[in-house]
Amino acid sequence: MLPNEAGEVNNPLRDNIASFLETARRRRKLRHQQMAGLFKTSLGQGLAYRTYIRTAKKRNNVTLRTIEQMAQALQVSIATLLVGCAEVEPWAHKLTEKSIRARLAEIIISERERRNLLLYQMAELLGVSEITLNKLADADGNVSVDTIAAIGEALGRDPATFLFEDSDSQHQPA
Repeated sequence: MLPNEAGEVNNPLRDNIASFLETARRRRKLRHQQMAGLFKTSLGQGLAYRTYIRTAKKRNNVTLRTIEQMAQALQVSIATLLVGCAEVEPWAHKLTEKSIRARLAEIIISERERRNLLLYQMAELLGVSEITLNKLADADGNVSVDTIAAIGEALGRDPATFLFEDSDSQHQPA
């Protein structure tokens, strides 16, 4: 996913996160610096102001760990930050960064099997290297929202909600 002249990437996940952050900031009547301060867990720990601003302006390829930190500070679920206005089942709001990575791995593995693709073919379909595909399939590493969105698009699914769908509804035609 490449940025436009304004430095923004066409990614619904980035859009949803930025929109939620701005709505939460306005509802709380906070300046940006105060909002960024909510994400500090202890002195010198937490989300940097620059990371918050770049995320709020859709210029940051934020990772699931950062999203989890934001969600905890705002007392919402990771799903709430990712899906925007879309409705998801109540169980989706209980997912952690680790369980979302596991769901992504499960989806990738089942899609590879369903489509009967070799490893390199699945990597090409998703637009990632074989090494990255192995990490994703092992639920390893810190996955970014751009990677999640690209996988959703490559599989023909809504990038903002496919991680939070029941596994029965995920088997759409290829």
